Amino acid sequence: MVAGAELLSRAAEDAQVAASKSGVEIRLLDTQDEFDEARHVWDTVWPMQPGATEVTSHLLRALVHAGAYVSGAYVDDRIVGACLGVIGRDHRDEQWHTHLHSHVAAALPEFADRGVGTALKVHQRSWALETSLDRIVWTFDPLVRRNARFNLVKLGGVGVEYIENFYGAMTDAVNVGDPSDRVLLQWDIASDRVAAALRGEPAALSRADWIARGATMALDTDSAGHPVVTPVTAGTSLVSLPRDIVEIRGSDPAMATAWRHAVRQALSPVASSAARIVALTQESDYVVEVVS
Repeated sequence: MVAGAELLSRAAEDAQVAASKSGVEIRLLDTQDEFDEARHVWDTVWPMQPGATEVTSHLLRALVHAGAYVSGAYVDDRIVGACLGVIGRDHRDEQWHTHLHSHVAAALPEFADRGVGTALKVHQRSWALETSLDRIVWTFDPLVRRNARFNLVKLGGVGVEYIENFYGAMTDAVNVGDPSDRVLLQWDIASDRVAAALRGEPAALSRADWIARGATMALDTDSAGHPVVTPVTAGTSLVSLPRDIVEIRGSDPAMATAWRHAVRQALSPVASSAARIVALTQESDYVVEVVS
């Protein structure tokens, strides 16, 4: 895929606007010192065991030399966010497709609500289009509401696969003790859907709106807040999410496990490639549509 000049120009402008709104400058990284700075961001967000790191600087050097994307978000000369993506291939619809797999992106906690993540992803989109790619994919924990809203609503991605325990046992402070189930997000960066999402369109519909359109609840909560799964046969179903799974993991591990298994069961049509996650309601329910 070769993007047209107009699309490339708009994507570059979108990246500049996003960076300006968040008060950062996005830079491609290329030196060992810069790679160490990026590594510091990721290890701060996902604290590792002593002596461990999310990814080594040596590996980052090799990946960039092989064509990978590594960027940093800076306020003056201080790095406050970083993003890593590698070239990958998938075999969907009986043909191979080359894409960018965005492995990790994060902002330091004190900059988490400034739009740094958006600036990094929109810059990554512009870079990918410039390198003749039209798709970026990445995984995210389906229990984390804020990530679901960012990926599906803010960026306009679609959840195309549910993978149980994708990374195996994880030892960082955020994920330790919880199966690493992940949803694979597909971000078709040259699409009208993504362009509209970056403009803030369309507004998310409410749960009631979706039910009025024929959707049924596949996962809801009872009066005590416990997840309850209901088998559905409708073409569109809604899957509720916990309000704050990170807090629940710390305060009630049994409840966190119940949510993990309930969401896994409710999203089984996505795991079997029979459905996709196409939206999020105002109440933070996944909107799951059967693939026609």
